[in-house]
Amino acid sequence: MNKQFEKFVKNRPYAKPEAAAARLLEIAKAIGADRRGMIPIGAWNATFLCRDKANASEYALGRDHLISSGLIEMHGSGGYIMWGPKCAPADRTEMGEGITLPAASLGLK
Repeated sequence: MNKQFEKFVKNRPYAKPEAAAARLLEIAKAIGADRRGMIPIGAWNATFLCRDKANASEYALGRDHLISSGLIEMHGSGGYIMWGPKCAPADRTEMGEGITLPAASLGLK
């Protein structure tokens, strides 16, 4: 008796680098840069990995895609990202005064 086996795989919306990059850029815009022009990477990571339920490889693919396209740059410390040279000025956002990081602003408890 031959029985076909079906594999049940979860839908991975961020499996493609372009999709992961688009979501990461969306998150960066929502967080916004501080007055030094830096976006804390912890808030960026937590949103993508915890709230969006993405995995580390999807994060790395999306991040690398954004860096190679010039939309973001990594700070030398590794703790921040900054808007890259190819990011349009209209797309660059700043943090609102009422934002608190990390958990409260992300809806995490």
